[in-house]
Amino acid sequence: MKQKKFLGKLIAVDMYNCDEEIIIAAEQMQTILSQGCQEFAMELCQMTHQEEADRREYSLLAVCRKGHVALHAYPEMGFATVDIFSCNEGANPAGMARFIRQSLNADKSKITILDRGDFGSESDMKPSKQSKIKFIRRTKNLGGKLKKFIFKSRGN
Repeated sequence: MKQKKFLGKLIAVDMYNCDEEIIIAAEQMQTILSQGCQEFAMELCQMTHQEEADRREYSLLAVCRKGHVALHAYPEMGFATVDIFSCNEGANPAGMARFIRQSLNADKSKITILDRGDFGSESDMKPSKQSKIKFIRRTKNLGGKLKKFIFKSRGN
């Protein structure tokens, strides 16, 4: 079996209905990111924090050795998004993603995983997506098909 060769892995996670008490405090999120970077061998170098003066949303950027963790939080919506990238072989970006999701106690999430710098075939360059809300889309599409079928049947 051919083993994939790529430079790094990017994991993007959208988290919905996060715990408001946790997501509202940027300082607490900085602590969570620092702990995660240490536990999952991301090797934190520097942390920056950007907060909008007129809004309660904020961004955190953890610059790591051979990677980064970027978190954007929207406490009023209970929504947060995090991008975790690492090309450090010893790091565990998937573990970091799980840790952040569990720390925010999100009840829904959408995860996209992308191998960066994949020098394989062009078909290998599509991201793999995991979503827990596919059922809604299938139901919506089925409704349209049923309408067409019913109106077509009446016309004959």
